[in-house]
Amino acid sequence: MMSDPKSPLPAWRRWLARAGLLLLMALALAARTHNRDDVFHGGDVYFLEGDCYSRMTRAKMVAEGNLVIRHHDFENWPTGTTPHTTAPMDWLIAGARFAFRPFSAGVPDRDLELSGAWISPLLGLATMAWLWWWAGRMRVPFRWLMILFFAICPILVHGTLLGRPDHQSLLLLLLSVAVGAELALADSGLGARLARRWSIAAGTAWGLALWVSLYEPAVWIALAMALHAWGGRMALTARAVRPRWIALGAVLLVALLIDGWRLTLPDPALRERLVAWSRTIGELKAMDITRLLPWLWFGAFWVSAPILLVLAKRADRRSIGILLLVLVTIALTVWQRRWGYFSALAVAMSIPWQLGALRSVPCGWVFGLAALLPMGKEWRDRLHPPLDVREQRDETKARDRAVQVELRRIAMLMRSPERRPFLAVWWECPRLAYWSGQPGIAGTSHQSFPGIYDSARFFLADNDDAAAAIVKERGVRYVIIHDLAVDDDPRKYPAVINSANITGEDAPAAPLVFRLAESPRKTPPWLRFVPPDERGLVLGIGRREAGSVTETNLKFYVPQFLQLYEVQPAGFPNTP
Repeated sequence: MMSDPKSPLPAWRRWLARAGLLLLMALALAARTHNRDDVFHGGDVYFLEGDCYSRMTRAKMVAEGNLVIRHHDFENWPTGTTPHTTAPMDWLIAGARFAFRPFSAGVPDRDLELSGAWISPLLGLATMAWLWWWAGRMRVPFRWLMILFFAICPILVHGTLLGRPDHQSLLLLLLSVAVGAELALADSGLGARLARRWSIAAGTAWGLALWVSLYEPAVWIALAMALHAWGGRMALTARAVRPRWIALGAVLLVALLIDGWRLTLPDPALRERLVAWSRTIGELKAMDITRLLPWLWFGAFWVSAPILLVLAKRADRRSIGILLLVLVTIALTVWQRRWGYFSALAVAMSIPWQLGALRSVPCGWVFGLAALLPMGKEWRDRLHPPLDVREQRDETKARDRAVQVELRRIAMLMRSPERRPFLAVWWECPRLAYWSGQPGIAGTSHQSFPGIYDSARFFLADNDDAAAAIVKERGVRYVIIHDLAVDDDPRKYPAVINSANITGEDAPAAPLVFRLAESPRKTPPWLRFVPPDERGLVLGIGRREAGSVTETNLKFYVPQFLQLYEVQPAGFPNTP
């Protein structure tokens, strides 16, 4: 499938190819920044998910000089966690902040926040550039359709989205380099000199990917080695490929020395409840292949892969290894949606082999463009939804932005050199911790589950003394309550629904979270309601009438979606 890499293309074709790449990268950047109004609003930078704020807290610690972070004390207070998160993505965000310093306008930490907002789209563009170069170097056909797929694939866009500084964007780049190098090494006509270069690239990329995460890359490297074991064992044992193992071992040794070994298992007593909590997380849910979602994520290529890649074996045995990668990653996506990013990358890298099996350039282009059509529905619905859907979506977005702004305001009030832990719903804890600098009882990582469980028990409590015991044990100083119900039923508050799922218990008729949201003046004696005027949510205007000494004060209350309580230890039961 590879032509002679030494035969150069005419200069005009090289420049035309570069111009085409720039156009596709512009399209990819537009797709990855379509949510810019959700990230940049009110003069501030906001991130999309709780895990992103945990990452940004780590990046901020790195920027302040703490280069290696082996313990989190900003979640699961006071025990903290030993996270699986490792240093490379932290360093990347903290290092890139210098490029954004000219755009920070002197606002503290703004350069870091801009770096965090843009790092994933930039990594997405870097992955596209690599795939374009790699496909050109290997002279595989239909590389433009592969790049177009990567540019518009909804799940790959989400993995490299603006305002989402998560490790998947870095893994996509590293895995594309590693698998691309392995496919080059699987070419039986590759010379020893090129084999050494590709093996160094493969080993380094595998090592860095495993440093970032021991989960997904471990599956990918096992599949890559299975490809070599089936198609040609020389790519595993030949002298020219030994640098792969040396580079891989060297990177893993460095990773072990810097980050250490962090594989920890949850407490057996909490494992069953941890499974219940995991069912509430979208990326851990299964994907139903009988529905539309696989077509929106992979186009028609996920259906054509078993047929076309088997046909491609006639010209290139590597297609069977690629088929194995596609099938295994899609099966894992059916199990957990979090694998969607990586199965989409596998599908993207299979496109040259799939379309090459058709043995006709026009047929390949017609089929390839037709296979991308299902993605058009996703982008049409996202960018140009029906009027009623758009109005509902805009209303939801406006409310979510208002909640974010109010959370940020509350976090500013909580700032203090003194440790003042807070209790809130687990999915909001990372952003409150990032903005306030205070530790949360819960978090979004599974290592924080003990704190998540205690928070759920607090929200469901129908006994004030039981709730007070949780607050005392955890050293809570602030409690933040979402004042948003699904309907008038007290058990339909999001915190109540989620807490009941976590604990496996039925919600009481009047759980504590409902009482705190609906009757802030009737709180237990150990909680003090922080009124809106103390939170800066009341605007007062004084007016003096002509010829009168009477002054009228007009007060305007800013809409609020949250309640803030301050813990008063003197009011605890049995407290002297």
